[in-house]
Amino acid sequence: MRELKVVRLFFALWPDQTVRRQLVSNLESQDIDFNQCRLVSSNNLHMTLHFIGNTSLDEMACLERQASAVSAEPFNLMIDNSGYFKKPKVIWFACRQAPQALYDLHQALGRQISQCAFEPEQRPYSPHITVVRKINTEPPAVPLQPVPWKVDRFVLIESISIPGGVRYQTRKSYPLSGD
Repeated sequence: MRELKVVRLFFALWPDQTVRRQLVSNLESQDIDFNQCRLVSSNNLHMTLHFIGNTSLDEMACLERQASAVSAEPFNLMIDNSGYFKKPKVIWFACRQAPQALYDLHQALGRQISQCAFEPEQRPYSPHITVVRKINTEPPAVPLQPVPWKVDRFVLIESISIPGGVRYQTRKSYPLSGD
């Protein structure tokens, strides 16, 4: 009997290097004691669409096929807000007003991948970019310099455990063309 490899996956919006640099610049301007928390590596910054978790290679192939059928137009985000989630102890950046196109993409992808062995999360979608983890107290709010982000694709990411954290590897990229 052959052993099934298990991979840990999620679908996300993946910023380009310009957006990443601007996010990091905003993070550096925050009033945070960086010795009391864990910064998310700039290479790992993303906005999750759907977290899949551990899955087999066969299930991954189904997810890839279904995601390829998603049709959505490119859209623009303006990352101009920050906040703190108390329970997971994270600081996040997000859009003060996320465009409907982001929610439409999230829903369309959820419908497609639910045809695989995946049940989309029932909580309302809360689009954000986690930038700091393991911070015990909410830092004072510091306004962000707005970061424009043209979204023209989404990606399937594999989360790979490495000493001291995780490394994210793009498994597949899906262009947004509206076709």
